[in-house]
Amino acid sequence: MDTTRHERQTGAPEAVVRGTLAEGGLLDPVIPAMIEAMPDYVLVLDRERRVLAANSRLLNAFGIADARALIGVRPGEALNCIHADESPNGCGSGRHCRNCAAVLAIVESERRHAQAAREYPITVDRGEWCALDLEVVVTPVEIAGMGLNLFVMRDISAEKRRRVLEQVFFHDVVNTAGGIRGLAEALATENLIQPEDEMHYKQWMVTLSGRLVDEILYQRSLLAAEKGEFKPDLGIVEVGGLLREVHALYANHQVTADRYLVLGETAECGIISDGAILRKILGNLIKNALEATPAGGTVVISCAEEDGRLAFRINNPGVMAEDVQLQLFQRSFSTKAAEGRGIGTYSVKLFGERYLKGKVAFTSREPDGTTFTFSLPKSVIGDW
Repeated sequence: MDTTRHERQTGAPEAVVRGTLAEGGLLDPVIPAMIEAMPDYVLVLDRERRVLAANSRLLNAFGIADARALIGVRPGEALNCIHADESPNGCGSGRHCRNCAAVLAIVESERRHAQAAREYPITVDRGEWCALDLEVVVTPVEIAGMGLNLFVMRDISAEKRRRVLEQVFFHDVVNTAGGIRGLAEALATENLIQPEDEMHYKQWMVTLSGRLVDEILYQRSLLAAEKGEFKPDLGIVEVGGLLREVHALYANHQVTADRYLVLGETAECGIISDGAILRKILGNLIKNALEATPAGGTVVISCAEEDGRLAFRINNPGVMAEDVQLQLFQRSFSTKAAEGRGIGTYSVKLFGERYLKGKVAFTSREPDGTTFTFSLPKSVIGDW
């Protein structure tokens, strides 16, 4: 148990905290029996948001061997939220905590003296980071003269994942399949296509068919990656050729309408990586940049060797609001209105960092605009 964390939260060592709880009557079997009967993850908090008790469902789900290890810490610390320790004052005090649904639900509940519920996306560290979508319900109660909060969490990750598949996967698949159908109908209709254009239409149909297969395979890889079952297909990737390929694809993409996509500095070398996943990572970043760029704006793709690493950069002229920046890599967060969107930057971080062993970062400020950087260890095969 981290006694320093206890002292920071409570001002007293762990033994004193437990003594205080016992004097308050909170070790009475009523509370453990009550929270054990609940089918969700449950924490009992005092009005300083410190944990007093937890049920076994939560302990089992988050791999916590001893409930006493949680006494005196706060929810983000109990769940190992990756942002819990970004401020010396702990969970609830960091930059990312400003938009934390758990904190906001507790504040709302106490302000209204009533139950409050919010969707609670959280990224936890279980040896490697894992994104969860929870729904948190906070209920203020009073027991033995003490004001407490019942902090109940339900895992809605499967439901959110289904929405992502419906809104993103099926949307993209239907659009691509619709394009293939239109080309097929044109080719099947006599006198609709000039003979000199027929080969062009056929090649376009082949390209769209390949894109459809790639999208299906990528979604299968994404599901495997979230379960920790994905295995990268490593091989030699020619960096300059890859950048020219994704530039050509998105320079003629519908999202690029009235915008400019420029290929800047390019490193002509080879690396060991999964070419299909690397292509998808760059594609997601390019598409997001184009969607964030106003008509007439320019998106620049570049790649350079820096300190033994290969850094891919995608820059657009826009600047993101701070609350957007703080939530950017959450699985279900999106600046788009459609429910279920938001898988793009999350999947970039998931594949890029966990499986390709790279690093995803961004800056967003005037006058430079927004730049996403994906850097990889440079295993050079040779100059190309």
